[in-house]
Amino acid sequence: MKSLPPLLILSALLLSSASCKSDGRPDAAAGGGAGANSAPAAPQPQPTTPPGAVEVSETTFQQDVRENPEDPAAHYNLGTIYLASGKYAEAAEEFRFVAAKKPKNVEAFSKMGIAYASAGRHDAAADAFNSALKLQPDNAELHLRLAEVYEKAGRAAEAARERAALARLEPDARARELYKLGKYAEALGELRRAAPRSAEGFYLEGLALLKLNQPGEAAAAFRQATRLDPKHAESFFQLGNVHDRLHEQEEAARAFQEAARLNPQDADAFFNLGNTFDKLNRPKEAAAAFAQSVRLRPDDADARLLLASAQLRQGDVAAAEKQHEALKSLNPEKAERLRQLIRQAAGSK
Repeated sequence: MKSLPPLLILSALLLSSASCKSDGRPDAAAGGGAGANSAPAAPQPQPTTPPGAVEVSETTFQQDVRENPEDPAAHYNLGTIYLASGKYAEAAEEFRFVAAKKPKNVEAFSKMGIAYASAGRHDAAADAFNSALKLQPDNAELHLRLAEVYEKAGRAAEAARERAALARLEPDARARELYKLGKYAEALGELRRAAPRSAEGFYLEGLALLKLNQPGEAAAAFRQATRLDPKHAESFFQLGNVHDRLHEQEEAARAFQEAARLNPQDADAFFNLGNTFDKLNRPKEAAAAFAQSVRLRPDDADARLLLASAQLRQGDVAAAEKQHEALKSLNPEKAERLRQLIRQAAGSK
């Protein structure tokens, strides 16, 4: 058997260590929410900002409220800062002021409900969410929040009513909630009992099956999602990941190509497509896919390194040198690895 030239050996090592960008990609299903045609979801509490930053922001917005005591925007901004810093009672009062001034402001009632719920005032939170629902009766996220506060307040019948409304608006909501809690088998059971089945439901089923380490069944679920909705880019993306995991690279390439076509701003889809073409020993197509990933996300050092590797396999040292220049500031360690590849390419000529 012929031995590989040094450049190809190092390139192969790079490729064997590269993996598809999937584990770090947030699950769309975990984002919670209604589908694309639903009303806007209720806002989520913001993560706590470092103490110093909160203090400065509070001072700024408190001053704004003092200077503009009747301005709902000033109170809304201050309420948002209070909510982020865990001052729930103060936040609720600010949003109450905004709601009184602007009784059709759904966000004010929603954030008021979040503040009261966070403070453990479940009945007050329920009143706020009910006010928001009068303005947006088909907002699935608001029904979910209201059901949760009713449950915490011991108001079981009202909670059941809201759960029923949520199920009508979004049949997969309960399964998504279980998935977010890490109860993948239970989520799967909920999804398979649903009728009729939706593309989003099959997509969520595929994600749950992946968590349960059943890639073959996951592939079938993602494939069914794409049949029901041929424009479901995330299902094609995850289908590509499953095929890659199963070492079915031709099928993976087709899935990633479709994901990239449907969402041409998805840098991960182009990265994974390039990675798959590399595994298929198609460096020209790999380079084109990695180049698009780099255009969309210029600070991705992995994409630049693999782009340069694909370029070197085509004999384009000058193009690889450009990636080396970019990598020197982005990631010196990867820049040095690329420098070794370039030296070996030059020495093999």
